[in-house]
Amino acid sequence: MTPIRQQPLRAAVIGCGAIAYEHLPFVATSPLADLVAVCDMSPAMAAAAGERFGAGATYTDVATLLAQVTPDIVHVLTPPHTHDAIVRQALAAGAHVVCEKPMTGTEAETAGLIHAADLAGKVLVESRNLLWNDAVIALRKLIADGRLGRVAECDVLLSLDFLAGPFGDRNLSGRAVALPAGAVHDFLPHLIYLFEALSGVGDEYEARGFLQNRTANPRAGFDHIDALIDDGRVRGRLRIATDAYPEAFRVVVRGTEGTAETDLYNPYLRYDAAPNVGKRAPFGQVANGKALRRAGWANLRNKIMQHGTMHGLPRMLEAVYRAIIDGTPPPITATEMIATARMCDRLVALADAS
Repeated sequence: MTPIRQQPLRAAVIGCGAIAYEHLPFVATSPLADLVAVCDMSPAMAAAAGERFGAGATYTDVATLLAQVTPDIVHVLTPPHTHDAIVRQALAAGAHVVCEKPMTGTEAETAGLIHAADLAGKVLVESRNLLWNDAVIALRKLIADGRLGRVAECDVLLSLDFLAGPFGDRNLSGRAVALPAGAVHDFLPHLIYLFEALSGVGDEYEARGFLQNRTANPRAGFDHIDALIDDGRVRGRLRIATDAYPEAFRVVVRGTEGTAETDLYNPYLRYDAAPNVGKRAPFGQVANGKALRRAGWANLRNKIMQHGTMHGLPRMLEAVYRAIIDGTPPPITATEMIATARMCDRLVALADAS
């Protein structure tokens, strides 16, 4: 990829819903970005976002925006079933693209968009902001430093009553999410890319388990998944549930020499390994207790400072922008995006087996 000489990148945001208000603070304030336009089918939403973040222009039509503004980079933040067409439009207009997850509903669709980006000579990145969260960075460092030994297991659990909102509102018509796994599909890429990054799972693995609609809510499509992944070297469990409390986004990594865990909703880092195991386990418990108390105060501070679950997104976006400007490989690769989409396909197939 040829480096872009000018800074900042001329950026446009398409889709002005809730997730846009996570992207726009970076685009509006970073020295790497110049917010030239926002776009939404709703004139009111486009106008509100444009006014709040100082966009150069507001639009309700993607084609008009791309023709008149010619941005260097486009953030596609619309509902998932619209991503394919909009991403292709942006690439054809000569823009790099950051697309919210899930970028598409299948591996084949993801591969098609990546091929289109290759032909255009542009960067295409599916957002995986949780990899830039403090707790995940800490877990990856423990793994990279060898403090867990060889990773043998990785479990990811999302316990969230997402049917309490529009996903489950029976007063609305149609499926909540127009994707193969229904409401679950909107969250599943997060679990998969975390599992892949922390476990190092290979290309060949067995996937077993259940994808179900346990609430019988027709809006949800599917609202529960419990899957086991095993490649013969590393194994793991991926779960999404709407009926367990309190809400949690728990990640546990177990290795041959230690175990570490965190919760992305209320972050802490628990680390169990030599020498504080076995007879010395109480020392480890004391150390973990102190760390948990520190995490409690840190979480309180983070709540006040609004350092929430999305705090890794600006770091991810900065890495993407810098890669484009410098002409270096993007921090999220095509191989990684394909692998995530492929595992998602494998887990969607569990609906037929359950």
